[in-house]
Amino acid sequence: MTKKKKITFSIGIVLLAMLLGLLVGIMTAPKLDAQYWQQQEMESAMSRRISTVLELIDNNYVDEVNYDSITEQMMNALLTTLDPHSSYLTPSETEEAAESISGKFEGVGITLSFLGDSVYAAQVLPGGPASKVGIHPGDRIMRVDTTLVSGASYGGHNSDVVDLIRGPRYSTVQLAIQRQGSPKLHIFKVRRDVIHMPTVPAYVMLDKHTGYIRISRFGTATAYEFRLALQQLLSENMLQLILDLRDNSGGSLESCIGVCDELLPKGNLIVYTQGVHSGRSDIYASQGGLFEEGRLMVLIDEGSASASEIVAGAIQDNDRGTVIGHRSFGKGLVQRQFGLPDGATMMLTIARYYTPSGRCIQRPYDKGTDEYYSQYITRIIQNYASADSILDAEYDTTQTFLTKKGRKVYGGGGIRPDILLPYITDTNLIYYNRLIGYHVLEDIVHLQLFEHYDQLIQRYPTLDQFVQRYQVDETTWQSILTLADKKKIPRHTGSIKKYGNEIRDRYKAILASSLYGENAYYTIALHNDSELQRVLKILNN
Repeated sequence: MTKKKKITFSIGIVLLAMLLGLLVGIMTAPKLDAQYWQQQEMESAMSRRISTVLELIDNNYVDEVNYDSITEQMMNALLTTLDPHSSYLTPSETEEAAESISGKFEGVGITLSFLGDSVYAAQVLPGGPASKVGIHPGDRIMRVDTTLVSGASYGGHNSDVVDLIRGPRYSTVQLAIQRQGSPKLHIFKVRRDVIHMPTVPAYVMLDKHTGYIRISRFGTATAYEFRLALQQLLSENMLQLILDLRDNSGGSLESCIGVCDELLPKGNLIVYTQGVHSGRSDIYASQGGLFEEGRLMVLIDEGSASASEIVAGAIQDNDRGTVIGHRSFGKGLVQRQFGLPDGATMMLTIARYYTPSGRCIQRPYDKGTDEYYSQYITRIIQNYASADSILDAEYDTTQTFLTKKGRKVYGGGGIRPDILLPYITDTNLIYYNRLIGYHVLEDIVHLQLFEHYDQLIQRYPTLDQFVQRYQVDETTWQSILTLADKKKIPRHTGSIKKYGNEIRDRYKAILASSLYGENAYYTIALHNDSELQRVLKILNN
């Protein structure tokens, strides 16, 4: 492609993004009035300015210019001036976003771990393509087809290994595996398939009558997975439910509505959307929800956003249950995806979400995108520095709304819980948190699996046996501390003494998830989840 063609293409993409919303308006407008022609003149002047700038760059810039990169940067700069959540996605980013929402991708069913110069199979999906041919957690992947991926001679990036292993459904990939105690490589030919990523990774009974369901994100299958989880827990005599939406950043609006529909009686308003170019649209609960009665608590935190906030707001405003935890993120802008000619997409904000009482979920962003995210980080840091969560309780009390039963709730962005859980500010947690942040426990798990997978499976053939009998031995414990030393994490005697059992339990949960699947992690970890245990205590009292 010549430079002139590149410039023309770049201008075309940029102008398409700027004009897209206008063109939609044109198609629905009853007539082409003076305002339309003024808009056309403005867009023409804008295109001339952009064209002039690109021509000057082309004719005078000191180095060769990557016009694709310039186009992407211009698109992002344009959209981020509108609001923090309008964005431009490259073709590859568009594909990744679609996979996240759909909850499925094409591959072999392996979660990879990168430790030093080696690639390990951290988790192998039960019943997936890799599992069917005999690959198991702890396997060291030496070669993908003809490409060496483990060892000092490999110079690629971690993402390159993922790209090598993934591929179209029904295609094949050859993996050369190294196992402890075996002098030769094991060669596996794996036929790729569609891999489903559950969005409801855990649903268990916490006690005789209390069910627990965690939703990690809202994908296209979430409402279906949630209904299956409810059916299972109800069959186990569940009378009350804790719905965990912590760190759930949102996703599909349709699935979010489906989850609410299982919890709210027919006719309850779930959410409404409204924008300048889109009229008000109300969404109501329909008939036939599985858990329209029974005590309900929704657990949220600062990582709960968008669809998670819609669920929490609907439950709170309809007085269906109690929202507990920390103030949510505050993302209440509705994006619509517009496809561009090269496979990229523009995520353009077209409306705002409002809870049934009329609250807008969205935090203010009038000071720009950088300040918008900076304020969010500052709020979290300040809240952790305040043992009684004073800042988390500060809300714009001038924006007062009423729930169905007349309780006051406040606007200003995000969902303020009915019950605020205090932040834990114990300095002894620093060492524990660093072990997690530096992936020390995961690294030791993968090394243990590489060396002892067969012995572990033989000794603990089922999850129940593992939960009841497995203990972190002294050798493993010292390996954790030694690796932390190597990663230059200062030892903290007080933390090790106070939270040693929690560290061991966290390690045990990670090991269980590799051996028996993701739900096994929650089977163990939930018993040491301090916030969840506080919620359970409040619910039972």
